[in-house]
Amino acid sequence: MKNFEKKSIAYECKFVKDGENLYIEGYASVFGNVDSYNDIVVKGAFNPDKRVKLCYQHDFYQVIGRIEELKEDDKGLWFRAKISNTTLGKDVAILIDDGAIDEISIGYRVLDWTEKDGIRMLEKLHLYEISIVTRAANELATIQTTEKKEEQEEEDISKLTDEQLVEKQQEINNEIIKRTFEKI
Repeated sequence: MKNFEKKSIAYECKFVKDGENLYIEGYASVFGNVDSYNDIVVKGAFNPDKRVKLCYQHDFYQVIGRIEELKEDDKGLWFRAKISNTTLGKDVAILIDDGAIDEISIGYRVLDWTEKDGIRMLEKLHLYEISIVTRAANELATIQTTEKKEEQEEEDISKLTDEQLVEKQQEINNEIIKRTFEKI
């Protein structure tokens, strides 16, 4: 990728444990502060699209989840993401839960910038990915919450009692009748 850059940010974690999948939300970038690369991201710099990936250590081959929501507000670039229940996703979730990994980074291309006193004002960026990383550049962005949720499992009807099967069949019949009348 031409002119691909990375910007890392530390974050705080608050854990709500509720199942297997880890959800994180917070700021991938904060506006107005000078980071360790002498850059300031300016409000309005991002035009987030649906192709932004959640990666591990900026590795596009290590996608660890899905960005569910991404938007700019007055503070910075806010996101909510689900870490997938894969082997790598579980490993990263455990590292986050244990506090071993506590920083966020963004991968982007600078489209427009100005410079003043040796500091780049990043005015327009194309964001490619948000990564969970070992070392960060901007310590002001934070994850406000993390929570775990269980994936809903499909019901194994072979384990249902006869009464439960009859009840399930009645629910299905009622749904079929309801949908039939809705179509009429």
